[in-house]
Amino acid sequence: MDFTAFKINVIEVSGLAKDALHIYVGVGIYLLCLLVLRPIIKKQSIRSFMALVVVTGIALLGEYLDNRNTIEASGMAGLNHEQLVASLRDLINTCLLPYVLYALNKWTTLFQASINKPKSLTKRHKKTDY
Repeated sequence: MDFTAFKINVIEVSGLAKDALHIYVGVGIYLLCLLVLRPIIKKQSIRSFMALVVVTGIALLGEYLDNRNTIEASGMAGLNHEQLVASLRDLINTCLLPYVLYALNKWTTLFQASINKPKSLTKRHKKTDY
């Protein structure tokens, strides 16, 4: 079974649009890489970057496999405008959310453990009058 037939089967079985599958695959690969690399690479920033490299590599490999027949016959110049636009859209759909998650992790404290424990909302503090 070639790659195109495999993709069509996945689309038919899942009932999802091709663009949605690209998004799920990108995020899924990113999170899977973070989990698999966790015992191997201790520093989280390096682990996140490596997962991003893997997602990008797999997305590029998928686009090559999608257009392999044209590329092997005519080279990159053989791709028409519609094929290039579709490949670019697929790359963006696959990689955008992993890049956003990477940026949020790197430049914000959104995914960092909080230093101060939150106070219990059920405890009442006694007011003292001075």
